Amino acid sequence: MIEFEVDQTQLQRIELKLKDMKAKAPQALKNAVNATARDAKKDLADKAKETYAVKSPRFKKAIAQKNATASNPTATLKITGAVNELADFKYKDNTSTDAARGKVLKASGLKSLQKGNLKAFITKFGSGHVSVVQRKGTSRLPLKKLLSPSIPTMVGNEAKVYGIVKPNIEKNLQKNIQKQIDKILGGK
Repeated sequence: MIEFEVDQTQLQRIELKLKDMKAKAPQALKNAVNATARDAKKDLADKAKETYAVKSPRFKKAIAQKNATASNPTATLKITGAVNELADFKYKDNTSTDAARGKVLKASGLKSLQKGNLKAFITKFGSGHVSVVQRKGTSRLPLKKLLSPSIPTMVGNEAKVYGIVKPNIEKNLQKNIQKQIDKILGGK
């Protein structure tokens, strides 16, 4: 969960700039925080799409926004989602002798999916669902689906997604606060 909160010093700064229109400060702050949360949601989803080799990105749908109010200038982005299958990412079927290959990050190459003598392969189940699987032992069954990180793990990755977007969130908050101040002062 990612929260955007503005402290009292921000509110006082807005009130000081608005002078006699001080009563509009909480509303301006609320609007600025909500706009920043919307921008952050888009930026996080875009950066995650840019970083991970997901075939059908569902990042924006996985990020829910709880808006700030005038009395509580805190917006929350809640990121939900289960672990993804490796078949949701880029993969290549195996040849007769090699294991299937797959990748999670766009920047990496396809890696052979083999653990010891157990090679991964692509299978289509009776339901029509396609998965990258691997045997659990030397017998034909059971099979285990190979999994990849969940959407919250990918979006919350400090080194590849959130950590890169975080400085822009702060800049956007300051920009949105100034935009709200200008809007109120321009509307005199």
